[in-house]
Amino acid sequence: MKKNEIELLLNVLLILAIFFAVAGFMQDIANTAQYGGIDLRNRVVGARLAKNDFDPYFYKWNEGDPNFFLDPRDHPNLPVNRVTVTPTVLQLHSIFCDLPYLFQRYFWTFIQWGLLIAIILLFTNGCLDKFKLKLIWLTCLFFVADSYIFRLHVERGQIYILYTFLFALSYYFYHQKHKFSEIISGVIAGYAASLRFPMIILGLPFLVAKRWKFIAGKFFGFVLGIGSSLLFVNFEVWKSYFKAMNIHGLVHEGIIKITMERYPHLNIEDVKDLYIWARLPISDSSLQGMLKNVGIQLSANILLIVFLVLALMIMIVFSKINSENKTPDFIFLFGIFIVLLNEFFLPASRYNYNDVILLIPISLIIIDSNNIFKMIKSIKAEIFHRSTRYLFF
Repeated sequence: MKKNEIELLLNVLLILAIFFAVAGFMQDIANTAQYGGIDLRNRVVGARLAKNDFDPYFYKWNEGDPNFFLDPRDHPNLPVNRVTVTPTVLQLHSIFCDLPYLFQRYFWTFIQWGLLIAIILLFTNGCLDKFKLKLIWLTCLFFVADSYIFRLHVERGQIYILYTFLFALSYYFYHQKHKFSEIISGVIAGYAASLRFPMIILGLPFLVAKRWKFIAGKFFGFVLGIGSSLLFVNFEVWKSYFKAMNIHGLVHEGIIKITMERYPHLNIEDVKDLYIWARLPISDSSLQGMLKNVGIQLSANILLIVFLVLALMIMIVFSKINSENKTPDFIFLFGIFIVLLNEFFLPASRYNYNDVILLIPISLIIIDSNNIFKMIKSIKAEIFHRSTRYLFF
């Protein structure tokens, strides 16, 4: 195809992607009106509990307790409730957790869409290649915003889009031309890690590449995030968090069984169907979950050991890559690859809404495609050179 024909096709596909994205947004509004946002609910309740000096991870609602603290999807028979986010995340939700839940439900839907658009804008900012710019918009809209991945994310009221946004913001600041840009980038990445701990391994390729300013900023951002949470909760809540996550791991492994008891379907905060969720395609794609389906059970310790070995091997490969190929884009791409790999090895369910994080590698592969193709070409030439030398000598 000629260049002008490719551009025309790209423009047509982009228009279609925008059309489907608008249709998806309208569907998300309809889902927000119809369903309860069951994953948003547990974070809101967790923030309320922590704000009122209750244990946000082990609190169990009883008849006579305010509906303000009721998560109707909780399992009464388990010692833990459904709150699985860090106290740092609960601190963020505490800003608006006292508002009526229905308002928060719509507010969070708009926040998710705002963050999605902001992520694409952050990745395309400064992109001088119009073809790449359009391709990022096209792929991100088609494969994320226009897919049931984002329908599920918005309908459940999930939070992975926030982690993705913080990564994109860190990437954006890294490319700014002032002396503190790398440090600020690291601080943002560190704060993201305080919200979701697996994000901390994003720093591994930066460590190998000796990007010390980013590493220092990341350490400071992580400490800042954890430290600021202690203004909201005491250290006992953090201890409770780790204890609860261990129990959730045992539940996911199948050692602790879940029964079907549920709380009564009440009219909660003027929301009639808060416990209802949409029947969208969903599956547990965690390694532990997939192997459990075929009768193989792996403990959290085995998963951790296997992941650490893989991460070490990946870092050895990264260290062998030529320094000229280790562009900031490629380092960020390598970092998010390790984070995504780690997601599969966590002793917890991994559902389709986690895949909104694919916005990051999709964008970075397109942005750094010239460097990646150059590196692949160099590797192929090296393999050819070694194989011919072996054949003739």
